[in-house]
Amino acid sequence: MKGHALPFLWARGLLAAATAWKALLLALALNAALALVVTAPLASRLHDLLDSRPAADGLAKGWDVVLGAHLIRSEPGLLGDPARLGALERGTLPLADVPRLSGPLAGLFAAGLLHAALSALLAGGFAGRFAAERERGNLAAFLADAARLGLPSLFIGLVGLAAILGAFFLFVELPRAATLSPDLRWDWERTGLSLLRLLAFLGTTGAIRAVVAQSRAALGLAKTANPFLALASGAGFVIGRPVKALLLEIAFGVTALLPLSLWLYFAPSWSGGDVRLLALLVAGQQAVVLLRIVARAAHLGAATAWMRGAREAARPAPAKIEA
Repeated sequence: MKGHALPFLWARGLLAAATAWKALLLALALNAALALVVTAPLASRLHDLLDSRPAADGLAKGWDVVLGAHLIRSEPGLLGDPARLGALERGTLPLADVPRLSGPLAGLFAAGLLHAALSALLAGGFAGRFAAERERGNLAAFLADAARLGLPSLFIGLVGLAAILGAFFLFVELPRAATLSPDLRWDWERTGLSLLRLLAFLGTTGAIRAVVAQSRAALGLAKTANPFLALASGAGFVIGRPVKALLLEIAFGVTALLPLSLWLYFAPSWSGGDVRLLALLVAGQQAVVLLRIVARAAHLGAATAWMRGAREAARPAPAKIEA
């Protein structure tokens, strides 16, 4: 059907997200509050270290690579345990040691988990509003949907996270030794195997995220808040349409990454002193975050519209009345 073509679903998802603009602004405000909580400990630690040092004069005008390198070298525990940070940078840190990170990096890890949980709870609200026929922009109705569907949505997200971690272990961790095997004589062999591992992991992750999105859409469209039925419906829906579901995930993934890429490429650096430029940079960062939130919510809106249309198309047509 033309209305279920990928460009139409993409546009319908963005339109659905736009109708829930109050909820989007609420999500942006919660994200900003969480970011302040994460950065406050590191900022306090930097003030304690630098306020009495001459290096503070140079760093106050902007981050200097040389001064920053000297600072990290002289204070190896600034961001946390140096040994674990080194292993994380090399990509050799076991998954079991990730919760043992300390310092500001541990706070960032904890904030990431909290952000994922908060996003899953809010996704329940978006699923309920996108499945509703009216009052999609009603903030009170959104909060009611988040309270009703938030925990099932969180459960679906946890199942998806567990599946992604399993895919990481299967496609990245397990074949690591084979990739580094001395039996591989040429670098192109190791590079090819590494690329195959990466592509397999990314493809599986995209499929899992597609199942999560369709499961949350099924949760909003269902009469009961049963996450198991929603997971079964979402998985069956994606299995029946694997290519299109994966393309829809890729389309909204690119939509979410595009503003961030443009910001990283075009955004100016702040060297201190110009308060107007600082305000402009903060506003630009929040605009990028808002666009990313819109893209993820739009994916759920498109998934809901797609599943509702497929269900309506599958219903038997009423018998014609013969004259």
